[in-house]
Formats: sequence, structure tokens, C-alpha cells
Amino acid sequence: MYKNVWLGYLEIRATEGKRFNDLLDLEDTDSQEYIGAWGNILIISDRINEVPDIIEAGLNELGMTVVFIDKIENVNSLVEDEQLSEIVIEEANWLLASKYVFKICNKLFPYIE
Repeated sequence: MYKNVWLGYLEIRATEGKRFNDLLDLEDTDSQEYIGAWGNILIISDRINEVPDIIEAGLNELGMTVVFIDKIENVNSLVEDEQLSEIVIEEANWLLASKYVFKICNKLFPYIE
């Protein structure tokens, strides 16, 4: 069921001219000035070599860019090895049921430096 779903773990920042805090849904309006974040991205693609391009295009639409891709793993393998939380599986199911091919999974973990 998940053979064409991939989970990427990566570092992102705002594209040039954008402020990273403005791109986040922050509950605290007096939060620190973040410069980037680490997070998981779910992607639908039949080929792993297309995944980085889909990630870049999806983030670009959100005003973000990739700094570093730490890893890309197949969700089917992770499910078989019981290495995914129910939240990630639910989000993968949502993505499969949607018309989208890209989704920030769960949440981003912003950093200041």
C-alpha cells in the first residue's frame, strides 16, 4: 500500500527574502527568531530519484528551500519494520487519499542557530 510513499528527513530554511518565522504557524507571537527547521516530509513518487525534486518544488511553494536531506526512506519498509508512529501512518494515509504528492509530516522542529 505504501510502496510509492517516501519519508524524507531534512533541514529547511526560508527562501531568500523571506523571514522563516512568517512561514511557521507559531502559537507564541513573541517567539525567538528562527533561521530554519528540521522535519519530516511525506512524498508520493514511483521513483526515489524524483523525490528530491518533488521536495524542492513543494517547499518552494511554501517559501522554503532545502538545506540538507539527511535521508529518504520508503514508508512501506518502515511500516513493515514497525518503525513509524501512528501519527505518521495516519498522515501517509491522508496523503494517499488526497490529490497531493507532498506533505510536511507531523511538525517542524525550528532552530535559532
